[in-house]
Amino acid sequence: MIRLNKGTRPSILERRAEQWTRELLEKINRGEEPTKVEKTRYNHHEVKEALLRETNGKCAYCESKLRHVAFGDIEHIVPKSVLPDRWFVWENLTLACDVCNTNKSNYSGDHDEFVDPYANEPEDLFWFMDATLWGFPGKDAADTTIRILKLNRPDLLEKRREKLNYLMKLLQVIARTHSEYLKEELKKDFGNETNPDKEYAALAREFFKRAAARLKW
Repeated sequence: MIRLNKGTRPSILERRAEQWTRELLEKINRGEEPTKVEKTRYNHHEVKEALLRETNGKCAYCESKLRHVAFGDIEHIVPKSVLPDRWFVWENLTLACDVCNTNKSNYSGDHDEFVDPYANEPEDLFWFMDATLWGFPGKDAADTTIRILKLNRPDLLEKRREKLNYLMKLLQVIARTHSEYLKEELKKDFGNETNPDKEYAALAREFFKRAAARLKW
């Protein structure tokens, strides 16, 4: 997980979010079930495209690229069932993979204990040991988030190990390269893997810091 910054609210939400919220809450307060259309109005192409830009096309939580295998789900940071008045609030929307979204929706505990990548700095809360993600000692929200979302599920561990193997092989190539020009270019390639648009950037950033410190880059 990396820190995310909220982009500009899509124009459709500027124009319609207040009305949609009012209509939805009126039905709920009357004891009526809102229609599927009324409940999913946020699933608009403007909203989806804006979320893809601010998440770099990745799940906001596990950092897996979405468009490789799925469309991605628009996810409510604080669930709709907890705060229905934030159903169409831009700051409460993000993008998640199907697995993280499903795991989070099944959690019925206190969502104040969940790490919000827009409000928190994940680098202060999580660390990696090999491909496994851990919460810093004493950071209960990090441990809770890992458990809720199953952020060490086998498929994720496999993909992270692939990333680590790639980074280690690149590091070995850099170490064997005699050309100073080529060495510097390869270091740039290595550093680019930490960019926010890269899959598993948080893992790459931690690996890069350790490598740079040991090799005195």
